[in-house]
Amino acid sequence: MSKRKAQRRDDGKSSRSSEDTSDAVINDSFSPKPKEKKSKRVKKIQQQDSTSDASSNLAISYEKLTMERNAEMAALYNEDRIVNNSIHGIIRPADAELGCLARVIADRAARDMEYQLGKAKSCDKENDAVSPKSGPKTRGQRAHGIDDSQLKTLIDKMRKWTESKEKYDGSEKKMYGAIKSFILYVSHFVKQSLSASDDISAEAKRGCRLILPSLAEDFKPSGADDRTRIDIGLIDQKPTASIEPHVGAGYKRLRAVIEAKLAKTPKDLREAFAQLCKYTRQMFAEQYGLRFAFGFTICAGEVCLYHFGNSKIVASAPMDIATREGRCSFIELIVNMSLCDISQLGRDPTMRFLSKLSCWQIDCPDDGEDGATKQYYFSNIICSADRLLGRHTRCFPATDMRPIKKREKAEPLKATVVIKDAFAFAKPNASEDDRDEVKTLKRIRGEFEGDKSGIMYPKIVVGGRVRFKRGDKTIEDTTSTMYEGVDDELLEKVSGGALFRAHRRIVLASIGEPLRTVGSVKEFVTVICDAMESHHAIVERCQILHRDISDNNILVVRSNDAVRGLLIDFDCAIDKSKDRGDVRHEMTGTLPFMSFNNISSSNVKRTSLDDCESMLYLLCWYATIGFGSKDERNEAKAAFRKKAIARWRDGDMVSIAEAKLSHLRSSDNFELDIVRKFDKAAEHSKQLAQLALDLYKALFANGNLGAEYHGTRGAEDDSYVAAFLNGQPRPAATSSNSPNTGNPFEMRSQEWEVISRDFLDVLARAKEDMVNWVDAPQQPR
Repeated sequence: MSKRKAQRRDDGKSSRSSEDTSDAVINDSFSPKPKEKKSKRVKKIQQQDSTSDASSNLAISYEKLTMERNAEMAALYNEDRIVNNSIHGIIRPADAELGCLARVIADRAARDMEYQLGKAKSCDKENDAVSPKSGPKTRGQRAHGIDDSQLKTLIDKMRKWTESKEKYDGSEKKMYGAIKSFILYVSHFVKQSLSASDDISAEAKRGCRLILPSLAEDFKPSGADDRTRIDIGLIDQKPTASIEPHVGAGYKRLRAVIEAKLAKTPKDLREAFAQLCKYTRQMFAEQYGLRFAFGFTICAGEVCLYHFGNSKIVASAPMDIATREGRCSFIELIVNMSLCDISQLGRDPTMRFLSKLSCWQIDCPDDGEDGATKQYYFSNIICSADRLLGRHTRCFPATDMRPIKKREKAEPLKATVVIKDAFAFAKPNASEDDRDEVKTLKRIRGEFEGDKSGIMYPKIVVGGRVRFKRGDKTIEDTTSTMYEGVDDELLEKVSGGALFRAHRRIVLASIGEPLRTVGSVKEFVTVICDAMESHHAIVERCQILHRDISDNNILVVRSNDAVRGLLIDFDCAIDKSKDRGDVRHEMTGTLPFMSFNNISSSNVKRTSLDDCESMLYLLCWYATIGFGSKDERNEAKAAFRKKAIARWRDGDMVSIAEAKLSHLRSSDNFELDIVRKFDKAAEHSKQLAQLALDLYKALFANGNLGAEYHGTRGAEDDSYVAAFLNGQPRPAATSSNSPNTGNPFEMRSQEWEVISRDFLDVLARAKEDMVNWVDAPQQPR
């Protein structure tokens, strides 16, 4: 890894999905829970000065935070990584004929490589300058299409690396060259064998590919959103392409990243893993149809394959390149990646780029009576899968009208719908899946269609689970089929029970823009008021609770100079009419906006108040970052970590929960720690600050309820909360350990209808009063 590789820049984004944090492998709250004794941790919360300014202790430098996050990521190497060698089975060709050919090619390449390495070694011993030539043209060592001079170059470059054990004896540049030579050597055999094989149909051959390394080394790929540099990128080319390193390997083209280290110390192994995680996240963000991803770490002579799914990261057992067995395993991997179905490499076969029209075609399922599939077209994306693990939600503005001519690159297609594509938690049997967002949206549509109230709601057109063809077989895209080819033990760890996910695609008639596009406080208040009015109506009339209020799940809808707000993404929604015992402890939402009950896994029943609390956090977040142009918002972000609100995002989940308990303890705390740190340069910042205080009082200090319902004091005495804060196992759920009646969150949950109505009334009054807001002079930041 070159010293030029910089750490990832924090861009101030607040998007961290709760399912990413609740999954057992990778999340953005990686730090182990502190092992502080219960009495000290609870005492720390209880004795916090309600009038203290928390921001003075929060000046965390960029370098320090980045170092902490790298350390947390690297810690996963020992704590949460699953090692299972059956991961190789995912890319074993599903087609029987191609699988047979892959074994033949791997055997030929391995035997010839051993012959060449042995020959070169013996030449050295004899001090012979004769070049190594092709091995005997036996059944296992046919001609590979490499001329003798090229063969000598490849063998000379890879020799030292194939003899490496604890450390590669050479420079990073030479090690990169050795790895690339190994891959090119194998690709020569793949190309020659595919060309010479008469038993494989032309159609099957067209579905194969050559795996080639990038020409650039230690470089920043195009499409990167940070300053990190990858060592080697792997791309695929047609089987007829020339065997040479590929120019222009951006994140959109990469099939895998190789992170290399000269040594294989425990530190090197952990750092290589952490860096590979960063690069793979960017692959998910840049590639529209990437369902899962592969990557390699190569530390000295130890090669490891990683598979990045939605909930887990699985690693192969180390392949020791200094041994024949290790070299054979690596060769087999490269050959299988070349001959397997494209879906086995993580690509989505239901999405195709139409180069002649310069747009994408996507198949959208309809789980209605006819079960038909409809085709749509899109040219850009409005929400990318910018996380390593999780749902990998993507949203595309699309149309069902096929373009008739090739468009200019700067000219987007005129969209009539939005397509949401995500891997959501589900049940294996779709008919039994009561969390199916398609069913939820159809239920909402049935209630509000034709309604005259003007309530904004997401209008579903079609939707269902994604299916595609692999040979003669129809595959329903779920985590079970994603891991097809692994052993039962691994399948249970990555897809069993609550980890099961289904690839779901939904077409919505509503078109909107991300919440970050609001240009003023007035627009922001209008949008969030509409979203909460919709939320309240859906709870009241459909008994559906959203449970994931965040900036990603509210759209700005502009029409005829009017601005409206639309609440979307009902992946985490539940049917309140069905009494679910597990709902109390489920963790849902997006970290900075998660209610205290959610983030602490408390035993308090989830109600509309949790979503109201999330909306209050969202208002405070935007009021702190500011509104207006991107430059103005970035200026506000520069000082963001010096403010107390940064603790809602940075750190582990326990520290985030502690921060929220402190900031919400009283109206004084809330005003001093949070409201007074709002961006005062924003127009109408004074009115927004007053709205935040009024919403706090409606939710946490409601005048219609007694003082015992106010604030957060006493919540830490709840057995569930105390266990969470002290890193202890949660008490077993029994009928005898009901929530602590002294917990104000529990007491408020019993009055959720009154409080949520008051909360909505505050927003509605603010929306009406905006016409009388006086434009005050802006203050400098």
